[in-house]
Amino acid sequence: MNVTKNNFNEAAAEIERLLPSVDFVAIDEEMTGISLPGLEEKIADLPSARFAKMRKVASNFNIIQFGVALFCKEPGRRKYVAHAFNFYAFPEKGLVNMEAGSVHFNSRNGMDWNRWILGGIPYLDQDSAESLKQFFAPPVKESEGEKPPSKPRIVLSNENDIEKTRVAIAALQTWLADEEKKGEKEFELLTTNAFLRRFMYETIQESFPGLILESRPTKSRGLSTLVALRLTDVEKLEREAQKQKGKEEEFQNKLGLRRVFLALASAKKPLVGHALMFDLLFALSHFEKLPENYEEFKELSHTLFPTVFDTQLLAKSNLFRMKPTRTALEPKDGEPLEQVGPRFSSFALGQVYKVLKEEEGRVQSELPPIEIALVEGHERYNKVASFHEAGYDAFITGCVFAYMCEELARQPDEFNGHLVMFRSFYNFNLKGEDELISKGAYLHIQGLKGLGVQELQESLGMVLKDVQSKRSECLQLSTEFEVKWIDDDSAFAIFWETSRPLIDAICEEAGAQSLKFTAGDQWFASQAPDADLPPSKRARVA
Repeated sequence: MNVTKNNFNEAAAEIERLLPSVDFVAIDEEMTGISLPGLEEKIADLPSARFAKMRKVASNFNIIQFGVALFCKEPGRRKYVAHAFNFYAFPEKGLVNMEAGSVHFNSRNGMDWNRWILGGIPYLDQDSAESLKQFFAPPVKESEGEKPPSKPRIVLSNENDIEKTRVAIAALQTWLADEEKKGEKEFELLTTNAFLRRFMYETIQESFPGLILESRPTKSRGLSTLVALRLTDVEKLEREAQKQKGKEEEFQNKLGLRRVFLALASAKKPLVGHALMFDLLFALSHFEKLPENYEEFKELSHTLFPTVFDTQLLAKSNLFRMKPTRTALEPKDGEPLEQVGPRFSSFALGQVYKVLKEEEGRVQSELPPIEIALVEGHERYNKVASFHEAGYDAFITGCVFAYMCEELARQPDEFNGHLVMFRSFYNFNLKGEDELISKGAYLHIQGLKGLGVQELQESLGMVLKDVQSKRSECLQLSTEFEVKWIDDDSAFAIFWETSRPLIDAICEEAGAQSLKFTAGDQWFASQAPDADLPPSKRARVA
């Protein structure tokens, strides 16, 4: 369902109504940019450093579309009912920054820019929403709080202004005294500018305290018509209630998509995304408040969304990345049933979805295949694939997660809060300390320019033999290692965790080598933003 400001209130109300009963929520976003010059992602980035780079991007660019898909599993069945929303988002205020590559990308994928600009739903962050709320709040009566400082009374000096206001006040007095017009509720005083309207407010409130004045805009810029209202006490209360209702509606309209974000955060349902980090950063930056500190960001994210799953990280995990060995899968083109290998040719959303959907369709077992149905009013995605439209991508992400749920139920805590960090040795962990993707003992090697994988392996092999000849305690330790390149001059050799003493020995004994060796823990600590602080004040690293 495409949602613009014309049907936003209905869509937001539907989400608020459905959220208590859903099993999980999938989200996706399209943005006006995802990169800034000088903020290139490096494989050696620590999560805190990568967060700082991504935070600048999320703070500089805007959201074009915000996709939300709600999934509800029918009791006792392998069937999910889905509602998919594609919100067009346009900021209520501030700058709109666009990066050419993102504009071209979205244009190629069918972005309706006119709908975005003309129909985009406004949104506010937390600070702007709080300021606006104060603006629309009911006025505090003097008896309930401090009396606001009064402005100096206006004194008219222009003869035309004096005469104009005198005539208007005299006409008002005549209207009030006319017995035949006692039933009339309104009297039009005059149409004028803001200066004279303020003078009339001050004068009439003092001379006729029972009347209410109301300014009504005209087609002429800067001019409004001042109207005096003669109301009973009951009518005054009804009018004030109606005014407050109108203010609340205007506040909600300006609040826009923050309303949906707050509903999602309040519901505390599992939140699902594919490569979710940028989506989360943009959502917090534009709908909430994005902390500058990485640890504060993790704490806020976990508070708002205590259960978070990244389907790309799941697809890359040992639980899902290899082809299943279930004999329930039909053979394809004569392939043996027990064949095992990489499950996905890439971890892009479309490829992961395609593989899991095909597998589900091939399952031969007593259980029926998992069924996912879009409800009435949301069927558009049944007819056309619209990848890179936020609502569609949110729906497909939810489908991927639905296919994974039964397997994931075996160990959900292992993946909750863990998000993919592209081209890195780490993944993000919103629930605690970030961990290295590949477990083991790390040895950082520098001075590799001009060397290939074979030369590195040979050089390190010679160092290992030399160290073992000098250190008898290292003879029984495994010398197996995996190489992970950082750049053309440095790499990591990753050993078994039990070989950590061997790494310490290499760093101590191989000082005369052309290669420079540093224990992984020490090297990672040196890359931290607070590396120059005393050890007691440094943030912990994995």
